[in-house]
Amino acid sequence: MSSFRNTFWILRWAYGMITLALFNFVVILKKCLFIKSKSAQQQLDNERFCPAQQNTAHAQPFEKQHATIPRVKGLPIFGTFFEFLAAGAAPQLHNYIDKRHRQYGCIFHERLGGTQDAIFVSSANLMRAVFLHEGQHPEHPLPEAWILEGEEWLHNRRILNRLLLNGSFNWIDLNVQICTEKLINKWRTECESRTSLGYEVKHLEDELYRWSINVIVSVMFGNSYLYDASLQLALENFSKVVHKIFENSSALMNFPPKLAKLLNLRLWSEFEANVTKVLQQGNDIIDEFMKQSTNEHDGLYAKLKEAEVPLLVIKRIFVDLVIAAGDTTAFSSVWALYLLSKDHELPQKLLEEYYALDNYSSPLVHGFIKETLRLYPVAPFIGRYMPRDVLIGGYHIKKKSLVLLSLYTAGRDSKHFPDPLTVMPERWIFNESTGQLQSVLQAHGTLPFAIGNRSCIGRKIAISQMHHLIKEVVKTFHLSCLNSTPIEPVLRLVTVPNQPLKLLLNMRNHA
Repeated sequence: MSSFRNTFWILRWAYGMITLALFNFVVILKKCLFIKSKSAQQQLDNERFCPAQQNTAHAQPFEKQHATIPRVKGLPIFGTFFEFLAAGAAPQLHNYIDKRHRQYGCIFHERLGGTQDAIFVSSANLMRAVFLHEGQHPEHPLPEAWILEGEEWLHNRRILNRLLLNGSFNWIDLNVQICTEKLINKWRTECESRTSLGYEVKHLEDELYRWSINVIVSVMFGNSYLYDASLQLALENFSKVVHKIFENSSALMNFPPKLAKLLNLRLWSEFEANVTKVLQQGNDIIDEFMKQSTNEHDGLYAKLKEAEVPLLVIKRIFVDLVIAAGDTTAFSSVWALYLLSKDHELPQKLLEEYYALDNYSSPLVHGFIKETLRLYPVAPFIGRYMPRDVLIGGYHIKKKSLVLLSLYTAGRDSKHFPDPLTVMPERWIFNESTGQLQSVLQAHGTLPFAIGNRSCIGRKIAISQMHHLIKEVVKTFHLSCLNSTPIEPVLRLVTVPNQPLKLLLNMRNHA
């Protein structure tokens, strides 16, 4: 399982997303699940600990004089463990840390267990400074040694940067468009058969999950597989097993994985069996695609071959991308559809832009995607170990300190975004006269894909997916939310709705 953990977690981090389960793995594998206790004796002035006006983004030389980072104190051994449980435990970690920030300001220490402290930061300037100090080979809070680390990681990352982040993006965008149109056509057919009642999308999360995996496979091998029944069946089975890993990992969030393995519990044995099955099926699928490939230059697979990437590494990249991208993009899209279904003026704005511009630029659509990821970051925390002693914003942070960026808190901070809980796609449009964003004070207050050397390798794919989905949905359907109570975010590996979104679609009248 050691090799799997490297495969599974490294790509999730490369996708820019530290998840709650990863957070718990760090806690547990440091041999203690106890979170250091709250004992704040006074409310601390937020501005004292949040020098928002300072230019903290630039590297600063180490100085002996520095501000003291507030520390959450607690009882020996147990710390705030019982308060953490009372606050909702793992599914409510984002809210738990958000309240800490309101108590202690935009930076504070909290013990994760054993001897390991974490430094949580929520200031845009401090978060940006953390990335500037991460070093050439950024280190994540993962258990055990890294396989893809140092020069080996850097070599593979540079190849993927060239293929997935730089140069022409048309070959990827075309595959995303074809997969998205396939999903929209399916919904259109269902909707047209229920003209008076509309169509409530059944198993919305599963539909979006399969769509997301279809995109990754199309990017990897081209879209010809969409018309091959045998490959479709193999991919359907593969998708189900991958999704089971997500479910197994969610269960392990609330039980120490090491203990589950030691006791050979069912939740661990299922997790291990599904991982083994995914790795095997992933290899088999690639072998089958290689046999049936009709276009040697159609997809990432061919481009990696041209770059002389070993076949074994290509297979790992494919499996890792599927595991990492499936749930993250799917749930981000669920949140986007939820926001569209709750505010009927919002789809109308995007539709008007579509008919006015009718091109890919669509600044309001891009702004809406930013708003979705700002309010519902699929990974509410991103972590880095500092490679050396650094001074960030006047605070001395020691070498090997674990710094966690509180994206959920930062994205909802009025110091970064005025009226932060309001969805305003136009806030991300530049004012032509001033050259400034219209309603953004600190753009780095939202970093869903991270920045720096280990920023999300798949961010352009994810943005393209959401862009095409949103554009096609608002053009084709009226959306309504049938949920009787508001949907709230909870953490289950990633930020997910606390109840399934009941999405009703009705055809638009384009006459």
